[in-house]
Amino acid sequence: MSKKSQSISINTIIIAALGLAVLVVLFVVFTGRFGKFGEGVRESSLTCEKGCKAVGYNQGFYRPNNREGAGETCIPGKYEDVPENNVCCCS
Repeated sequence: MSKKSQSISINTIIIAALGLAVLVVLFVVFTGRFGKFGEGVRESSLTCEKGCKAVGYNQGFYRPNNREGAGETCIPGKYEDVPENNVCCCS
């Protein structure tokens, strides 16, 4: 007596996993928990003050990009609190 068995194909497993992931994302979006995720992202945004403190300075400020400053170190990058055509400087 020989028993024949069928196994589930790998394609079926992959499709089921993708379907489950989509359901989880939909659940998060429609239950309002996505807003808490957005708050965490906003809190982690880079400001000029945080950038200067990260490289060892006490204070961060911005000034127009075309003006020379004395005794300050300007660090490149895009910062949330620095307007366009300005640069973040540290002292």
